[in-house]
Amino acid sequence: MKKWIVMISILALFLLAVGCVPPQQMEKPAESAAGEQKEGRAVFTITDAAANMSAVTSVMVTVDSVKVHSTAEGWVTVSSEQKTFDLLKLKAEGSQELLADVKLKEGTYQQVRLDISKVVVVDDKGEHEAKLPSGELKIVGDLVVNANSTSTASFDFIADESLHLTGNGEYILAPVVKLETKEDAEVEVKADHKVEIKKGKVKTSIKVGMDAEGKVGVGLGIPAKAKVSIAQGKVKVESSLGREEAMENNGNGSNANVSVKAKVKVGY
Repeated sequence: MKKWIVMISILALFLLAVGCVPPQQMEKPAESAAGEQKEGRAVFTITDAAANMSAVTSVMVTVDSVKVHSTAEGWVTVSSEQKTFDLLKLKAEGSQELLADVKLKEGTYQQVRLDISKVVVVDDKGEHEAKLPSGELKIVGDLVVNANSTSTASFDFIADESLHLTGNGEYILAPVVKLETKEDAEVEVKADHKVEIKKGKVKTSIKVGMDAEGKVGVGLGIPAKAKVSIAQGKVKVESSLGREEAMENNGNGSNANVSVKAKVKVGY
């Protein structure tokens, strides 16, 4: 009888010890294995390779958010932190500045997007808020994110091709941007948020522009010699061609127009 009592006591103590183990600890390894999500690092930068502009000393661009788009995920917000960059200062320093440094699900993202809320131009007469045809800068181009690797997307604004002056002295900024994306890159983010990118395989390297209607794509933009104006809050462009040139182009330039349009990739 005593023998049975001892055995029952030992069994009770064993069951009590097992019952004291938290169920979360027992199930955690299985949950980690099942819920494992592969991610890679994605670094977004901004710079300016513009030529010198005589009277303009500063072009301040305020970016509200950075987003990427894929067919699988739709639009994904990379950063919603508002940041302001002086394009001409970046040009003078020859540097790239950090837009965002995040983890993204591995895969191919087909579009990148900057939401720009404000542009301020400083010249010899003071500060002027420039008009944007659209605050949405959507660029079609692949950004490939691999697991446990670093990818980059660099937005190189070309300020002297982007900035236009109306007859009334108002500024218009229709961004002309070179986008370059890399995969398997080496990136160093310094304390002052300057970024150095080394090595890596270039996936996308394109130059796009924004037209007066806010459309973005290869071959789009506002011609350098075009007469521009702002009417009812919208950007207007007048042709800089003479009447004879315009008639000649209308008669003989149809094939050229078709070839240019075929190259345009407009974001959606």
